[in-house]
Amino acid sequence: MSVHNLNPARQQPGRYDHLIRPDGLVHRTLYTDPAIFDEEMRKIFGGSWVYLAHESELPDPHDFKTATLGRRPVIVARDGNGALHGLLNRCTHRGSLVCVKEQGNAPRFQCPYHNWTFGSDGRLLAVTFPDGFAASFDKKTRNLGQLPRLESYRGFIFGSLNPEVEPVAQWLGNARPVLDWAIDKDEAVSRRWRVVKGTHYTFRANWKHQNDNNCDPYHVPFLHSSTAKMNEVMHGVGKGLDHVKGDRNRMYVQYLGNGHKLFDQRPEMGDSWPRVRPIPGKETHATAILAEAGEAMGAKYLELVGRAGINLIIYPNLFIMGHGMFAVYEPVSVARTNTRYYSTLFDDAPAAFNTLRLRFAEDFNNLAGRDDNDAMERIQDALDTIPEMEWLDFSRGLGTPRESTDENGVITGNVMDDTGVRGSYLRWKELMHAEPQLGVVT
Repeated sequence: MSVHNLNPARQQPGRYDHLIRPDGLVHRTLYTDPAIFDEEMRKIFGGSWVYLAHESELPDPHDFKTATLGRRPVIVARDGNGALHGLLNRCTHRGSLVCVKEQGNAPRFQCPYHNWTFGSDGRLLAVTFPDGFAASFDKKTRNLGQLPRLESYRGFIFGSLNPEVEPVAQWLGNARPVLDWAIDKDEAVSRRWRVVKGTHYTFRANWKHQNDNNCDPYHVPFLHSSTAKMNEVMHGVGKGLDHVKGDRNRMYVQYLGNGHKLFDQRPEMGDSWPRVRPIPGKETHATAILAEAGEAMGAKYLELVGRAGINLIIYPNLFIMGHGMFAVYEPVSVARTNTRYYSTLFDDAPAAFNTLRLRFAEDFNNLAGRDDNDAMERIQDALDTIPEMEWLDFSRGLGTPRESTDENGVITGNVMDDTGVRGSYLRWKELMHAEPQLGVVT
């Protein structure tokens, strides 16, 4: 096997310095320029790690799931021995997608155009009417392209086109203990959990808006005010988002390095179950859980239904919410992005618990989450149509005593400051100024 270099022409380091300023301003073209978007797909979604799938979605030999690495269609598949492969979903004959199903089990993938057949490990197994090819035709040179790097961290599978990218555990860095906490919170009551699909939607805006938004508590009391007010009027205080009202509290945001960032609500959250908004079947299912699991274990299950108190963004495309739910962002074009939500369910838990977890996962995304989509699309529309106003302002907290840096390089800011967002744009610039040796294994 060999790695085929896919590098574009070299660019001069520092060419984007003028678009991301030290005073916290970011130029509108980072969200509107198709050429910048195309370069992001090569250097950010090609040169670093990108989340692709969870191992629980592929439990058996020959299981597969289709995903995207940037805009590149890929297949994450297990071969007959259970080993994982990241395959580029493009026939080596005429370039058609080989697999159009989202998920399943198949020992072979057959291209629908001319029926070339590939194994679950990507090897070309058969071509139709082989007598039409010369004696020099070598099937070994026509295997599906494979990602040169594919690694799993505690079930989360990441891929990269950069064979020299650092190991995933090292790349996660300061985000790793937070991700561990989120996973271990679930494993306190179950080590048999699986990922299932949730809400899927498309918003008409650049992928970075979502990345910015999820570590921006500043918008919560304003953009989500209707949801918060409805909660208070219908259900009283102590439900939903009412712990995010101002910036004088113990919550904080952090830049963790490598683009990763955190909005930590845990200091003000307390127990999560009492804060759960009324959702369909809440009381009935809670009673069933306590009856089946007992008071002590049942209370642990109920505590895992509500918000776990973190927004952890694993740059560039994974959003961990910490209560068994996460989201994945798929850039489609400079002003179009897919968002896919997933939930985790426990195979060894009461059925009522899994039902409640799904109902809770649907709740916020189908209410306040629509506020976010609307805001991001408004921003995109204005950035596209008012070129005379060039800059977005991410300066909140910059140059104030509210920010501090610890011995691990973690920058902590006030809960409503732009600390984490600014950090991610430093990473953006670092990746865009690099020249990764992108390649495909054949």
